[in-house]
Amino acid sequence: MSFNFFTNIGNKRENNEDNYLIMQPIEIQAILAVADGMGGHNAGEVASKIAIDTIKEFSFDFQKEIIEQINNVVKKANENIFNYSEQKNDYKDMGTTLTLSLIKDNALYFGHVGDSRLYVYNDQLQQITTDHSLVNDLVENKTIKPDEAFDHPNKNIITQALGVDRELEIQTGQIDVENDDIVMLCTDGLTDMVRFEEIKNVFQQYAEVEIIIDTLGNMALQNGGNDNITIIMGKI
Repeated sequence: MSFNFFTNIGNKRENNEDNYLIMQPIEIQAILAVADGMGGHNAGEVASKIAIDTIKEFSFDFQKEIIEQINNVVKKANENIFNYSEQKNDYKDMGTTLTLSLIKDNALYFGHVGDSRLYVYNDQLQQITTDHSLVNDLVENKTIKPDEAFDHPNKNIITQALGVDRELEIQTGQIDVENDDIVMLCTDGLTDMVRFEEIKNVFQQYAEVEIIIDTLGNMALQNGGNDNITIIMGKI
């Protein structure tokens, strides 16, 4: 089990406000995260870094209840960002998405806030997380059809982010994964530029993680690269 990453400022941004984390305590364990920051004066970059640093500094115990630990670390990251923004006027109202995954043997645990995403590929591509976004709310209440979401003018409006409020609803869960499954975490710099069917086709076309991740990253750039792009990918 090993993981590759792709990160790029994109074609339109002046700095990269994404941050990511790949940690492997031992061969059969992994801690993965992507965070997509938001806010002026480089505040997004600060918010996403605080989120990732909080995870780095957290002492995970893979022998204990993992979902509880995920909840605790996400709440801690939210608190750290919120408190920092309260102390620094330039960083007021900054925030970040966070998608976090812990893998132990053949179990994948996750915590999620915002519109970054976690996918698993095993012959079929599955989106595991649910976007906390205005457009996803519109799809769920049947105001728009799913195929209208990709081109919706308000698709970048998120309904939850770390650092914005002290109260937070965290999506958590656990799924089973099998040997040779591919796990992907990504920011919306990929999924806003490349449609689901196109992403799935790349997974079906190539077997090597290195080729898949580079192909997807470059497709996002070729399709406009309107945002920072960050992808973590690896095979179980």
